[in-house]
Amino acid sequence: MVRKLEKRSGCIQHTLAILGDKWTALIVRDLSEAPLRFCDLESSLEGISPRTLSQRLDKLELEGVIVKRLYCEHPPRSRYHLTRKGSELQEILIKMADWGARHSSS
Repeated sequence: MVRKLEKRSGCIQHTLAILGDKWTALIVRDLSEAPLRFCDLESSLEGISPRTLSQRLDKLELEGVIVKRLYCEHPPRSRYHLTRKGSELQEILIKMADWGARHSSS
């Protein structure tokens, strides 16, 4: 049974404001497998600039989707982890991936 989309004001817009740009969904996808360092994300997201990655991570952290945890003080090193809120996005990403697989032209 397909659940009907409710026309609640702003709900889809809010989700798209978080996930709707080019790299953010892919960052969440990669973090759903394990916490990662900046350099790990940079290498897994071929083509992303360090500036763009930094901006997307800052935005996700501000939205409460990820948290940055320090694991070494000297030199300072950290990993990015999904929060509970971020983990809830996995369901959306799985649906997006399924839809993309069914409707891709390749």
